[in-house]
Amino acid sequence: MTTITIDDQLINEVISVSHYQNAQEAVVKILADYLRQQKTRPNIAELLAMPNAAEIDFNPPRLTMAFHPADLS
Repeated sequence: MTTITIDDQLINEVISVSHYQNAQEAVVKILADYLRQQKTRPNIAELLAMPNAAEIDFNPPRLTMAFHPADLS
């Protein structure tokens, strides 16, 4: 969950550069802009997705080390 901190300075800045006259309209504008930006950004699953992964040749080398079971006694 994302926490958005909106302080008086940010509200006043939005009011000064916009046509909004009060804090409530400015806060709504800030949140709407933030949500619009978040919707256009891909999420982590989309960033890590590899749609062409089946086309990648992957032939890892065989391990040459011998593994022995752990002695737990």
